[in-house]
Amino acid sequence: MWLLAGICAAVYSPILNNGFIADDYVFLEWGTRLKSDFWFLFTVPPNNFRMTSFLVFGALKALVGYRPEVFYVFVICLHFINCLLLWELITILWRDPRIAYLSAVLFAVFQAPQEALLWVAGMGEPLAAFCVLVAILLWLKDRYVLSAVVYFVGLFSKESSAILLVLIPLIQWHRGGPLFPKRYLVFLIPSAVFGGVFLWTWSTNVYIQNGIYDAGPRALLVLVRTLNRLFWPWFYLFLATFRLKTSQWPDWKRALIYLMWLLVPIAPYLFLTYQTALPSRHVYFVSMVLTAGMAFLICNLRNKTLQQTFIVGFLAFNIGYLWFRKDAQFEERARPTTELLRLLRSHSPRQILIFDFPYAEPDVAKAVAWLVPGWTRDLVGVHGTGETCSTCVILRWDPHSRTYSGDW
Repeated sequence: MWLLAGICAAVYSPILNNGFIADDYVFLEWGTRLKSDFWFLFTVPPNNFRMTSFLVFGALKALVGYRPEVFYVFVICLHFINCLLLWELITILWRDPRIAYLSAVLFAVFQAPQEALLWVAGMGEPLAAFCVLVAILLWLKDRYVLSAVVYFVGLFSKESSAILLVLIPLIQWHRGGPLFPKRYLVFLIPSAVFGGVFLWTWSTNVYIQNGIYDAGPRALLVLVRTLNRLFWPWFYLFLATFRLKTSQWPDWKRALIYLMWLLVPIAPYLFLTYQTALPSRHVYFVSMVLTAGMAFLICNLRNKTLQQTFIVGFLAFNIGYLWFRKDAQFEERARPTTELLRLLRSHSPRQILIFDFPYAEPDVAKAVAWLVPGWTRDLVGVHGTGETCSTCVILRWDPHSRTYSGDW
C-alpha cells in the first residue's frame, strides 16, 4: 500500500504549483455560495449533479482559503483511494492478488484520464468513481442499504454514476448469480429521485437545451476514436505480445465480459458533442477497466523478464509524459486566469473590459475578480458578451506572449 501511495504522490507532485484553472474559479465562488443558498445549483442544471464537487470546493476554501496546492493534494489522495478500491475489487472478482495489485499500480500512473486529476474542477469524475466503487464493494459485502446510499451520493457527483445499475448485473453474471436479485431493488429509490430531479430540471438544463447531446450515429465514431486513443499503444502492444508468447488469444468469455465492462462507463458520454473523442476527464472510470485488462495480459505472459520490462516501460513512459508534457500544458492552460489574478491583485479596483478572453465562458473572468479583496464580479467585463464601457481599462489577451496588454 505504501508503495502505491508513493507512486501516486511522485507521479502527481509536479501539479502542486499549477494554480487554479478556468472553471476552478467558478467552482470556488459557487462552493462558497452553497453556504447561504444550498438549492441554487438546481437553478443552473446540470450543475446540481456536480453537488459533491462544489461541496468539496466550499469546504476546502473554508479550511485553507485560496491555496490551490491543498486542492490538488485532495485530488491526489482521492485518486490513491480509488486505486486501493480498484485493488480490492479486482482481488474479489478475479481472486488473483498479482493482477489486482498491478491493476492499481498501472491505473495510478496511467496518463489517459489526466484532466480529471490535473484540473481541480475535473474532480467530479474521481468522486463519482469513488462512489461507484464503494457501492459495488458494499454490495459484494451484503451491505445493500448502505450501498444504495453511497450510490445516491454518486448520482449527485456525476450523472454517469447511474452505470452502477448495469455494473451490478454484470458482476452477478460474472459470479454466476441471478442478474437482478430482489436486493437489487434498493437502487430503485435513489434512481427514482435522480430521474425525478433530472426531468424536473429538463427545461433549464443547458446541456439539453443547447444541443450538447446528440443521440445519433455520431456516437459510434466517438466510441471508436475513444477506444483507439485508450488502447494506443500499450494495450495493442500487450495483446500482441500475449498472442506471440502464449500462441493463443484470451478466453472469449472473459474477453466478452471485459468488453462489456469497457463499454458501460463510456456509454453515458458517447452522445456529448464536445469532440469526436471523449475528453480525458471522461475516461477516468474506463481507464480502471483498461488497466485491469493490461495487468491480466502482463501477468499471463509467464516470462518474468518480459513482465518486468513491460511494467517498467509503462511506468516510465506515463510518468515522464505527465511530468514533462502534460504538467506544462496545464500550466499554460492556467495562465490566462493566473495572469488576470496577478493584475487584479496589483491594481486598485476599477471597471475593466477584457478583449480576446481565451475561455468560452466569460463568467470565469468575473469569478477571478471574486477572489481579490475590493474587486467584484460586476467590475470585470468581457468583450463580445454585449458589455460596453467608455471609461473602462481595456485589457487584451495576447496568445503569443501569454500576457495581458493594457494601460492602467
